[in-house]
Amino acid sequence: MEQGFGDIFQATVEALNTMGLTVYEAKAYLALLQKHPSHGHEISRHSGVPGPKIYETLNRMMQKGLVAVLNTDPQMYSPLPYHEFLTRKKNEFKITEQILTTNIEKLSIPPTDITVWQLTDHDVLIGKSRELIDGARKTLLMSLWQQQGTLLEKSLAAAQQRGVKIISIQFGPESIEIGKVFHHIQIDTVYERHSGELTIVFDESVGLFMAQPPGQEWNGFWTTNPGVVKLMTNYIRHEIYLNKLIYRFEDTVKTEYGNQLQKLINLEMD
Repeated sequence: MEQGFGDIFQATVEALNTMGLTVYEAKAYLALLQKHPSHGHEISRHSGVPGPKIYETLNRMMQKGLVAVLNTDPQMYSPLPYHEFLTRKKNEFKITEQILTTNIEKLSIPPTDITVWQLTDHDVLIGKSRELIDGARKTLLMSLWQQQGTLLEKSLAAAQQRGVKIISIQFGPESIEIGKVFHHIQIDTVYERHSGELTIVFDESVGLFMAQPPGQEWNGFWTTNPGVVKLMTNYIRHEIYLNKLIYRFEDTVKTEYGNQLQKLINLEMD
């Protein structure tokens, strides 16, 4: 082999190796393409495949249809034309690709959407809330104030009409009586900590939150991120659990923690 072809030869051997040929098979095949027909000793000399390995290599290549044996003395070999070899490999790849595409699609889990979409306008947030309520099929779990409930009341009523199970905990003295409603205990810190908050989990798979921190603009987000949705679900459920206990044992709780539950709310006390 001419010295100038050394890099090309080696790169081609590596490429053929990735296509299923052993390194010896790749070297012998390229040597045959350069000079054919050839006998075993010539192929060994031109390819660099050791003499003791060349006939073993050629026998495997015969089984793969890469070489043909000529009825000569000494026995000589001729290579499968490279364009036929490439066509065969393309067809094999197409078949493999089809099998993988079909089987992997059946076996794989769809990718999880981890996006949290931020929204910063009150009307946009309420509009997105309506859109998600209108698309709900099974459940709505909510924490809200009467002001947001009024804006969403029509969509909530329609969701209940089509069989969506609605459970909410509502702040403030007034509420929207749709579905199962729990009332948050009325203490001063409710307005300080939760004023304007709306949290909704739709079908246990989508969450939306909005709020207006004091002196700031409305902001919020909606997401299908499973971790965030789980966090929102647990937040609402634990708010309901806590308030059920407080209402059931209100006198005892207030005696223990104060009328404004200050000893309960202040994490540094008691």
